[in-house]
Amino acid sequence: MSERQRYRILEKVDAGGMAEIYKAKAFTVDGFEKTVAVKRILPSLCSRPKFVNMFLDEARLAMFLNHANIVQVFDVGRAQGTYFIVMEFVEGHNLRRIFQRLTEVGARFPVPIALFIATEALKGLAHAHERRDSQGNLLGIVHRDISPPNILVSKAGEVKLTDFGLAKAVTQGELTDPGIVKGKFSYLSPEAVDGRAVDHRTDIFSMGVVLWELLANRRLFLGKTEIETVELVQKTEVPSLTLLNPDLTEDLDRLIRRALHRDPRKRFPTAREMGDHLTAYLFERGLKVTSYDLSEFVRSVFEAQEVREEGASQERIGMLIQDEILSLSMLRYAGQPLPVEGSQPVPVERISLAGRISPEDLKGGGAGRVETPAVRPQGTALVEMLEGRETIPMAPVAGSSRRAWRVATWALVGIVGLAALAAGAYWVWDQFFR
Repeated sequence: MSERQRYRILEKVDAGGMAEIYKAKAFTVDGFEKTVAVKRILPSLCSRPKFVNMFLDEARLAMFLNHANIVQVFDVGRAQGTYFIVMEFVEGHNLRRIFQRLTEVGARFPVPIALFIATEALKGLAHAHERRDSQGNLLGIVHRDISPPNILVSKAGEVKLTDFGLAKAVTQGELTDPGIVKGKFSYLSPEAVDGRAVDHRTDIFSMGVVLWELLANRRLFLGKTEIETVELVQKTEVPSLTLLNPDLTEDLDRLIRRALHRDPRKRFPTAREMGDHLTAYLFERGLKVTSYDLSEFVRSVFEAQEVREEGASQERIGMLIQDEILSLSMLRYAGQPLPVEGSQPVPVERISLAGRISPEDLKGGGAGRVETPAVRPQGTALVEMLEGRETIPMAPVAGSSRRAWRVATWALVGIVGLAALAAGAYWVWDQFFR
């Protein structure tokens, strides 16, 4: 049976700089079929041995891995001049898409859900880190690209690691050149961005970044450029999570800070130990969470967005009204509060930012950065306010004086109109009923 008969492409799912992924059907004897994912190296890269070797390294490593929290690889082949890998098809979303969806609906990850995702991903990492060959030799597998796009959550609430394309192992054919940085800059460890040798503890740091972002509801290391991002990773200045999330305790903050320590020797020694500490934290506080809870949470988030879109117009009208009332609350007319309901100044402590923070605000600019006001990244003011480093005054809205003039003008027109109506009514009564 030919490769073309064994696999039938259904649709394109995703694409990256090195490969593209398709949803396909796998056919076996007697008409049995199974939905799979086919990852194919881009045809333009097939003539470049370096990329081909990296692709085959991923397939070779994946064949050693067999764990519920790692996407399973079934087959490797070559057809039409390009290589492909046949993998388990995970029906669901990657963590980046879920995070984006939460931002869109103004929600955030509950602490138990975020910790459950991290512990499940750490189980997959522990399996990869501890894997040995048939002679009992440690393979030394390091993923090197732990990030939200490579953590999948199925509709059933399963958490699976994918994309070992940049993984490092003793057996790999394409070795990394000294000083070459591989991976997404925002999730690399300090030793990785410096081009130094890395081991399994670099994955622990990356997992710490992912977990920090899930709990803080904003990015940790993200500059305006890749160079700025790398500089933030090198500084490794991590804001306290307790200042960004009221549901977090100091104990949990310390656990995550340990994973994010700049010195690899001071991080958790293994992924297994980090997962055990997070599980113990949930257990000690009676926080039960399972794959069913994760499945229901993800389902509710995506359904909530559909409802939000149906009533988006009404919601926008409500937000405009709230903004107008807030603007009026900061105005004064002739030294007195404006004579309209809701015109009294609103105490700053009563204003809630929940659900009103834009995706750009959530990005922040990296804590602890010293910059001039002219080049200050968007969102830094919000972060500094949340961390207590700066007081953000409620400045009057531009055009507020014009708005006050319009209110006063319409009030005067109304008074004149009422006076005219009263005069007319008196004349009619005087002429016909007196």
